[in-house]
Amino acid sequence: MKKFLVIFVGLLIISSVFAQDDNSSSGDSPLMWLGGEVTFGSMSDRDITIGPSFGIMLNDNMGVGGTIAFSTGNNSNAWGIEPYFRYYIPIVDKFAFYGDGFVGFGGGDTDTQADGGEHNWFDLGARVGLQFWFTPKWSLAASNNVLLYHSRDGNGEFGAGIDFSAVNLSFFFHF
Repeated sequence: MKKFLVIFVGLLIISSVFAQDDNSSSGDSPLMWLGGEVTFGSMSDRDITIGPSFGIMLNDNMGVGGTIAFSTGNNSNAWGIEPYFRYYIPIVDKFAFYGDGFVGFGGGDTDTQADGGEHNWFDLGARVGLQFWFTPKWSLAASNNVLLYHSRDGNGEFGAGIDFSAVNLSFFFHF
């Protein structure tokens, strides 16, 4: 996992250098974003995930980023790192659909008798979202996983479809 993280950080640095060279002459589009997300899980479990996020635009429609997530709820806590590739499809002036391809990994601790103890997890998937820029520098996004392979301690399962019981809400500053 350390090798993967080093490679990902290296790619972010290299892409930021090329993105700045390619976009510095235009001056009209922000090159990076900084923000965070809040995910509300099943309301009966009162699950919540909070994750700061950072990203770099590679061109007008593509970007790479990452989120560090912290989750709590239903007698459990978890942490994770999720690098992603994002592709935007503009709709109108201030709205755009986007799709993310992501890989996530982390760990946690559950305090229930049924599955108590520490665990590791791994996610691989895709999500779709809608983003609204209410100023040129600030935006709000809502997204949901559409494909997900989730593995916990080596036991994996695949899921497809939109789950309306868990929606990611994100707030971004673009610079």
